[in-house]
Amino acid sequence: MDEDALRALDAEPLDWRWKGAPGTNGEVTVGQIGDQEWNVLDGDLLMPAMLLKGSVLDSNIAALAEFCRRTGMWFAPHGKTYMAPEIFKRQMDAGAWGITASTTSHVRVYRRFRVPRILMAYQPVEPAAVRWVAGELDRDPAFEFLCLVDSERGVQILTDVLDEVRPTRPLRVLVELGYPGGRTGCRTMEEAEALAAAVRRSSWLELAGTEGYEGLMPFVPGAAIETTIPKVERYLDQYRAFHERLDRDGAFDHLEYSVVTSGGSAMFDKVAERLTGWDTRVPVRTILRSGGYATHDSLMFVPVSPLDGRRPPGEPLELRPALELWGAVLSRPEPDLAILSFGRRDAPYDAGLPLPWVVTAPGTRSLREVRDWFEVTGLNDQHAFLRFPPEDRLAVGDLVGCGISHPCSAFDKWRLVFEVDDDYNVVGGIRTFF
Repeated sequence: MDEDALRALDAEPLDWRWKGAPGTNGEVTVGQIGDQEWNVLDGDLLMPAMLLKGSVLDSNIAALAEFCRRTGMWFAPHGKTYMAPEIFKRQMDAGAWGITASTTSHVRVYRRFRVPRILMAYQPVEPAAVRWVAGELDRDPAFEFLCLVDSERGVQILTDVLDEVRPTRPLRVLVELGYPGGRTGCRTMEEAEALAAAVRRSSWLELAGTEGYEGLMPFVPGAAIETTIPKVERYLDQYRAFHERLDRDGAFDHLEYSVVTSGGSAMFDKVAERLTGWDTRVPVRTILRSGGYATHDSLMFVPVSPLDGRRPPGEPLELRPALELWGAVLSRPEPDLAILSFGRRDAPYDAGLPLPWVVTAPGTRSLREVRDWFEVTGLNDQHAFLRFPPEDRLAVGDLVGCGISHPCSAFDKWRLVFEVDDDYNVVGGIRTFF
């Protein structure tokens, strides 16, 4: 990655544009945050504030990297969760093959920081997007890019646009095999095989492998994880059979290796079981795309993650929640009700409301556990409704630290996430680009 571009982020001044930043007028830059000796428990940040525990982030990144090494997989973490170049850098330093993107706008952000390999886990269909990618491939011969196709119409769009711009090298694509009721992807193996044949006929496309995504299955409303796992296994087995059939037909004979890629944050152990150990004409590189693992969360991923709620006995690797949302008690208008200083503009709420964990009185450096009897019951735009036992000593001005559910809906609300150490000293800032 481009170290100069990363360092340029540190030069940005902290001023009125930055939510949570203390009342500086630009004399402090992002890179100088760690020099200010701010501590969250002393009330040095403006509330609300989104915090990222650096030690937990690094531990989670290392855990998935080790899991992939142990199971013979590569990994390209999904960057849309964070859109944070500093986190991409840590993932690349831990051995990531590249970073996964959802949109061409994501790809443009990644390329600003010179991410060298990008897997776009969608099918680009806008001519402007195809032209931009083709131009970027021409501008940088070292840049590696993969994208998906799931329809012959999509293949035709790519071919027509590339025929206009005539790039110096082909666009490498992966045929996506989906499943009935899922999101994108061919719904049958026969449809996917026909699409692979269409890719091979195109003069501007190169068939680089296949793609699948099992990640939505665990989150079907009302579906128990015990009933979901067999569905995931059947789908991954079908995906494996599809890739093997293409390999037997010589579809990848022109390649040094073919790509197989799947894996959300809930079932990457099943990807390791079902999509490794290949006996094919052309070697297979299995690339995992989990995104939320780096910060994990406190609710949605807990029961389903193979390195948390489904963690087998004796497994030394573990994911822990790294994100915390903090707010101040603005009012205690009723005995069992307090109003906190964060709301929908600050907190993720699509997969569960924030989970109160700890309370502190600013300046005491003392944390009181409250997770068993405090509950956020609702959010307004800027306020949260906190219910708790009426006899509790919670006071106006206290700070409440909460776990969050679904990191994808947390980062997009913050231009700057404050990195803290285990004692809540503020050691830096993580920039996001949504």
